[in-house]
Amino acid sequence: MAAKWKLTGDLVDTCSCDPGCPCLFYSDPTLGHCDTFFAFHTRKGNYGNVKLDGLNALMVGMTPGNFWKGNWKAALYLDERADAKQREALEKIFTGKVGGAPKVMAGLIGTILGMKYAKIEIDARKRHVRIPGVLEYHLEPNLGGDKKPITLSHHPLYPDIGTVSYGKGVKTHYSDFGTTLDYAGKDGIWGPFNFHGP
Repeated sequence: MAAKWKLTGDLVDTCSCDPGCPCLFYSDPTLGHCDTFFAFHTRKGNYGNVKLDGLNALMVGMTPGNFWKGNWKAALYLDERADAKQREALEKIFTGKVGGAPKVMAGLIGTILGMKYAKIEIDARKRHVRIPGVLEYHLEPNLGGDKKPITLSHHPLYPDIGTVSYGKGVKTHYSDFGTTLDYAGKDGIWGPFNFHGP
């Protein structure tokens, strides 16, 4: 029987859609496909009695069409700082084996390109994400009439991922598993997440 677990932290995400990603409205992506990068920084977390505070995870998803119709290709990166028990916990959580929102996301994957432990740098306040030699992106906010970032609530992954702020990726670069992706000025969102299971 899986242990009870909970993660709370910050999501910093960018993708290949134009700002205001239609995927969050169940619509087809801007380019007809969607390449997306979900970075998760855990502020506080546990899997049973295994603490996961401060650890990071990142999923790269490449969807051939509508985001919600699945058949993604995906790669998973987990924090190299995790010890053996923490690694086991992170793998179970982010591969969707123990329920919660990660299980929903894992159910959309058709092909797993691979999983690696890596140095994952996530600065949620500055909206900057980096895996040296593999991935880097930084988000700038899109401001509304009150000069604050435009926000969206009650989206498809709400409330597990809370109200998100909208922005755009200044420059996004990814190269791994035989795939190279480069985008600039494309959609970006950030906000709190609260995952739990099973």
